[in-house]
Amino acid sequence: MLTRYSFRQYILSSDWYKPQLKVLIACSGGIDSTVLLHLLSDIPNLGISIVHFNHQLRGAESDKDAEFVQELGSNHGVQVHMISEDIQAYAESNGLSLEEAGSLRRRTTFQTLMEDLDYDFIASGQHMDDQIETILMNIYLGTGLQGLTGISECAQNYIRPLLNHTRREILLYSEKHKLGYRTDGSNMDISFLRNNFRANVIPTLGNNIDERLRSTIEGIFRESQSLNQLVETSVEDIDIKGFRVDYAPKIALGLRGLPDYFSPIQKAIFDRAFQSISLMPQGISSKHFDALKSLFSDNSIGKEMQLPGSVTAFRDRGGITLFKRSDYQWSTGLLPDSGSVKYPFFQVEYTTSFLEDNVQDPAYFWDLDGLDSYIIRVAKSGDKMIVDTFGRALPVYQIMQSARVAPHLKEFYPIVEHQGKVIWVPGIRTAPSHMISEEIIRENRSKHCMKVEFQKGTFE
Repeated sequence: MLTRYSFRQYILSSDWYKPQLKVLIACSGGIDSTVLLHLLSDIPNLGISIVHFNHQLRGAESDKDAEFVQELGSNHGVQVHMISEDIQAYAESNGLSLEEAGSLRRRTTFQTLMEDLDYDFIASGQHMDDQIETILMNIYLGTGLQGLTGISECAQNYIRPLLNHTRREILLYSEKHKLGYRTDGSNMDISFLRNNFRANVIPTLGNNIDERLRSTIEGIFRESQSLNQLVETSVEDIDIKGFRVDYAPKIALGLRGLPDYFSPIQKAIFDRAFQSISLMPQGISSKHFDALKSLFSDNSIGKEMQLPGSVTAFRDRGGITLFKRSDYQWSTGLLPDSGSVKYPFFQVEYTTSFLEDNVQDPAYFWDLDGLDSYIIRVAKSGDKMIVDTFGRALPVYQIMQSARVAPHLKEFYPIVEHQGKVIWVPGIRTAPSHMISEEIIRENRSKHCMKVEFQKGTFE
């Protein structure tokens, strides 16, 4: 039974709880999140505030939800943070379903807000019935171990304090405390998979759901969590190489042992990599899993495929790389005149050094004509650079290939242009016209230079 007392005892005894904890409560205005807010506001030494996400999908109804949540915050004396985005437009521009787009943007914006506010957790109102629905949907979609683990009570800065309680318990609590809440009419739209399961699949299971199915699901959940944890700790360090900087992530799946693993383990590895890049809680479908396995063959080198969440899988010589093109976008501009500037997978640092120190290092470019005369931009098909004193020119992409630049990064790789000519491919080659002469070297004095540092994994 869900009561204030039992909930308080559960929170105070949880492994993640500590005094003065700060929690951001995701509140839609529906019954689950409204009950969660009511319960958490009764916990001593717990700092809370509310975040509400307006998907702009239901016109005036969405605005009324926002007004209701604002009133809830006022009644509880807590701050409310409002986020509003056109999810329909975001889904269409990124090739996502409304469910995927909403989930992705909520998680991303909530995480950013939590970090900006220096909070410890985001709390959401999923309950035991949501757990059952999730696992059944994952089975229907063709899940692996990751999907059978369901929803975690505490993971990745998210806590779900109602996960041990049923929808009926939450309803009874709401009625007892006379809590008002909003009803989302779109929850009746069975074109959404979860709504379809809730309306048509769960009811057909009959009245025994609380006795037999619930205990079975709980058993699957516990065993799958344990097995999935073993998989992650045993093979992730070997087969998943994560490269992360401030701007851009990618996951490289090595093929040393992956093709030989038992299929559920392969699926768990792919799920883990996909979730890390997409920020989506679910793993990949059976259809995408089979497509990814087709990239194991050396005949697939150079091929790529699209996954949900605008994630691209690329087969290079070393394995399969998962990345998002949007993470690597950057704009053409002048070279920086001081300090350093960060780009998606590299940074440019403006420094002063003696020529003798790094004169032959292709990561350095010496300023000979004034910084305002150089342009840094992405390489394009058709770009060429003169590579010797006889005027021989080579395609920039060929220069990159010889240097073993990761294939998926070629279209984002930086080059420097001077008076309409490519004169530097950072970290690889400098045009003869801009190399340091012996005469300048003999001056033996410091010069301004640009240094480019690349993210690990830029070169194969």
